[in-house]
Amino acid sequence: MVDVFRGYNSLIQPVRNSSELPLIVKMALQLVLLINVDEKDQVMHTNVWLTLQWHDFQMKWNPVNYGEIKQIRVSPDKVWLPDIVLFNNADGNYEVSFMCNVVINHKGDMLWVPPAIYKSSCIIGKESGARMSSFESLLKFWKV
Repeated sequence: MVDVFRGYNSLIQPVRNSSELPLIVKMALQLVLLINVDEKDQVMHTNVWLTLQWHDFQMKWNPVNYGEIKQIRVSPDKVWLPDIVLFNNADGNYEVSFMCNVVINHKGDMLWVPPAIYKSSCIIGKESGARMSSFESLLKFWKV
């Protein structure tokens, strides 16, 4: 598998040339735990799993040439990762909690599912000074 990474630069977004369509990154977020909601400071503390999927045209191989290996897991520092951060971050920590491996299949499909603990600012509306019974808050992500 070493030759699959030969000449690969993890700092360069995986597009063939500037005329190619923008790279599509699919993103989903699974709320694992609502850790805390601070009404006074209007901060929500959450434990989430992000799911990021994209295609890297350079990460393709023929399984026949590699003992029928169709999928590998690699350290995230070995491949290009989308620069997506929480826009309404409340504590300045933009990183995911754990840099788990990226799953790559032989067709170049990339899957990264890192856990993250976020503190995000959210506007909590109160009616007549009563304690919060419900609120709505958005996690806003931004492409850097």
